[in-house]
Amino acid sequence: MYDILIIGGGPAGYSAAINGRRRNKEVALVSKEQMSNRLRQAHQVDNYLGLAEISGAEMGKKFRLHAVREGVEIKEDEVLNLWQEDQSFHGLGKNEQYEAKTVILATGVPQKATIEGEAELVGRGVSYCATCDGMFFRGQKVAFISQLPEGEKEANFLADLCEKVFYLPQYKGEFDLDPRIEVISGKPKKISGTERVSALVTSEQEYEVGGVFIERAGIPLDRLFPGLEMEGDSIKTTRRMATNVPGIFAAGDCTGRPWQISKATGEGQIAALSAVDFLAVNKG
Repeated sequence: MYDILIIGGGPAGYSAAINGRRRNKEVALVSKEQMSNRLRQAHQVDNYLGLAEISGAEMGKKFRLHAVREGVEIKEDEVLNLWQEDQSFHGLGKNEQYEAKTVILATGVPQKATIEGEAELVGRGVSYCATCDGMFFRGQKVAFISQLPEGEKEANFLADLCEKVFYLPQYKGEFDLDPRIEVISGKPKKISGTERVSALVTSEQEYEVGGVFIERAGIPLDRLFPGLEMEGDSIKTTRRMATNVPGIFAAGDCTGRPWQISKATGEGQIAALSAVDFLAVNKG
C-alpha cells in the first residue's frame, strides 16, 4: 500500500510526488501519458520563475527526471475508478489496481462528456477503455475518437477483435496504426442510438457502428469518484487543497483557473504537505 497515490502526470502531479518523497512517503504517480499533453504542446514557456525560454517538452522532461531521482514510482496507466474501502483508497487502472492511504487528484483540465449522446450512452456502447470493454464488440464495427496519440495503442488492440475500426484523431501528426484501421476526418458531432449506440455522426459523414470509444486526457471527474464535490466543472477544495472527502486532495488545472504551470506546482506542493499532515494524524 502506498502512502500517497497521485493521479495525473502534469506539473501538479510531479510537484506533489516530489514533495511527498521529500517527506519520506511511499508515492506512486499514475499517468496515462509519459508527459502532459498540454505541456508537451507548449512551444515556449516564458512565465515560469527562473526557467525562461524553455519549451514545454523540455520542462516536462525535467519534472519527470526530478521525480525519478527522488524515488517516485511512476506508472504508465489510467485510473478508471476510485473508491474507499477499509480506511484506504483503491484505484482500478487499465493495467493494475492501486491501494493508498491518501490520494491527490492532479488530472488536469476537467474532462466532461462533450459529444451529444455521449453521457446518455455510457455503458451502452460508449466506452473509455478499449482493453476493458473491447471483447464486448467482437466482430462489430466501432469508432475510436482520440484526442491523444496514446489512443493509437488502444485502437490497434481493437483491430484484432472488431470487424472494422474507424479512427477519428483530434490531433495532428504521424499515426502508428494497424493497416486494417481506417482513419477518418472531421469533428465528432453526435453519438446516435436509443437503447444502444447505432452510429457516430461527424462533421463530414455518418458511420454505422455498434460502439464508440473515446480517449481523452482523463475521464469525467464525476465518474472517477462519485460524490466528489464540484464547483462548476472543477473540484472544490480548501486552501489546503483538501476535497470534501477526507484523505483526497486535488491540485492543478482540475481545481479551476488560472491554468498556469506555477499555480499547478504550488498547489501540488500544498496538496502533498496536506496529505503528509493527514497521514500523521491518522496513523492507524
